[in-house]
Amino acid sequence: MLEHKLSEEEHSQIVQTIEMFEAITQTQPADYQSLEILKEAYQKIGRHEDSLRTSRKLAEVYFNVGSYSNALQECEGILVKEPNAPDILAMLGEIETRLQASGEAIANATTGSGSLINIHSGRSARPKHGNLLDRGDDHLAKFLIVQQLFSEEEVTAALEMVKQLNKDLSGQALAASLVDSLCKEDADRLDAVLSALIDRTKFAYVPLEYYEVDRQIGPMLPDYLTLGRLFVPFDLVSRTMMVACCNPFDAAGRDTVQQKVDYSVSWYLARPSAIVKSLQSIYRLETRD
Repeated sequence: MLEHKLSEEEHSQIVQTIEMFEAITQTQPADYQSLEILKEAYQKIGRHEDSLRTSRKLAEVYFNVGSYSNALQECEGILVKEPNAPDILAMLGEIETRLQASGEAIANATTGSGSLINIHSGRSARPKHGNLLDRGDDHLAKFLIVQQLFSEEEVTAALEMVKQLNKDLSGQALAASLVDSLCKEDADRLDAVLSALIDRTKFAYVPLEYYEVDRQIGPMLPDYLTLGRLFVPFDLVSRTMMVACCNPFDAAGRDTVQQKVDYSVSWYLARPSAIVKSLQSIYRLETRD
């Protein structure tokens, strides 16, 4: 029995979430964030076998990337339901061995001064206060030039224009996107940019244009983060807020989102035009030609 009786609308929304994240995990099987969401969604509608199967995938993914504490947690959850699962017991033994080894390595390195920061790391690994004047556009511009997706002249001109447009945003003004400014209506160039960004950042892609965004979620963030930085909170599953963006290099903005909500935040890459349309729908803004 489910603890909470889902309404027909809630059930339909979760089914839609499942369909989308099944598609994402088929093309990106190592995307642990999407697997976590998928596992929770299956659980919510009583698809416990599918949830357990996804938990096994999660354990393997966490193990393969060296996230042994998370892999251990998944294995323990599986063993509650399948106490004698031989593959999980074998993985558990290997995890414990590696955790012991890594514990010794950490103890030996406590006097070191180096540190590693991952783009997906939690709030404790990030500075508490980001400079919101830095929108990540300079970083994005350098990336596009280095990847030879656009000429330096194209990027420099577009960057200057976007910075000017975003300089004094007020009210419910939508921010300008560097990617959108460069690609305009060229779908092939946009696809190339999105593909390069996904490869670089490991963000999962969300086809936001086909997703029925819950209008009640967007206002959970202030306008200066949604309209002002083109962030779209598009779903909540368990204690995870899913947010789409078109510039994954906006670290200050992402840090601020995490500080503003009492949820884990999973980030996804989406087309700038889809983000703009979603925000126009959420805030009931007039469509711009």
